[in-house]
Amino acid sequence: MNRKTIRLAAVLGLAVSASAGAARASGPRAEAVAASSCGLGVNLSVVGRLIGAADTLYTSTVDVSNNAATDTQVDFYLDGKNQATSESIHVAGSVSTAGDLVAVGTGGAMRGRSNAHFDDFIDSLVQSGMLPASIEADGILGSVMFVFNGFDKSGEGSAFVRFFSAYGGGTIGQALRGHEISANEPRAVMAAFRDSRAQSSGPRLYANMFINNTGLTSSGQLSAGDTTVHCQAYANSTGQPVGTPFDLVISPGQTVSISDVLRKVAAPPGEDTVLVYATATSGSATIAGVAVEIDDTTKDGSVVEMNRADF
Repeated sequence: MNRKTIRLAAVLGLAVSASAGAARASGPRAEAVAASSCGLGVNLSVVGRLIGAADTLYTSTVDVSNNAATDTQVDFYLDGKNQATSESIHVAGSVSTAGDLVAVGTGGAMRGRSNAHFDDFIDSLVQSGMLPASIEADGILGSVMFVFNGFDKSGEGSAFVRFFSAYGGGTIGQALRGHEISANEPRAVMAAFRDSRAQSSGPRLYANMFINNTGLTSSGQLSAGDTTVHCQAYANSTGQPVGTPFDLVISPGQTVSISDVLRKVAAPPGEDTVLVYATATSGSATIAGVAVEIDDTTKDGSVVEMNRADF
């Protein structure tokens, strides 16, 4: 199997060159890449279809936008893990002129100043024949990179994901903007996480965290092999290390979820806020992170991208 090689096209654009069978991950691909990709890279570090609390199904709505006036081929590279079998999943494709998910290089270019909307991105991949129907019941968590061929300016292309579940007759959800891949992506990220379920008044919140191995080095080259990420919490009250640190081993393109962050780090009683620093300690990949605060009553959530912490 060939793999994709990567070079930086501009300070705010990642040029991705792909050949047959290429992928961010080193495993087999579900679809062979039939054409090359070279342009602006936008990464959604969390995409999936998951069973959550009380068997609530969380799905991912994805929007991909060509914001420029010029038509362009838009390719995508999905890396994920089957949540029932732990099998790694790798899919490549393109967004067609009609806004469908098709084999790479087929279906025509995405029209300038247009948006492709997928109510359930994973189901759209199933309907296109790129994923088996069984994945919808098994669940999947991962990331997806979109490449806008020929673009090298910030903002020419974009992608967004909304995670939602049916609740109370409507939908609730969280949204995350795709991250433009640039030179010198970080190998350390951090965010503040709060758990207020013990307080007598105010919102009752708890925190989740997602860490993504981008599959790329800081210089934009393909990252081979797993990357170990060390997570250490610091008490908001003192600024000193607190609780129990832990390590994550993440394969290229994959995303790992950490539920109930303060419980995971064993924050001491009375410490309702911690700052968690996630740092790559082995491997060559850069990382991205997402911090989520969830209302324990309504399950409404808010999502932010974690800050870079390689200062």
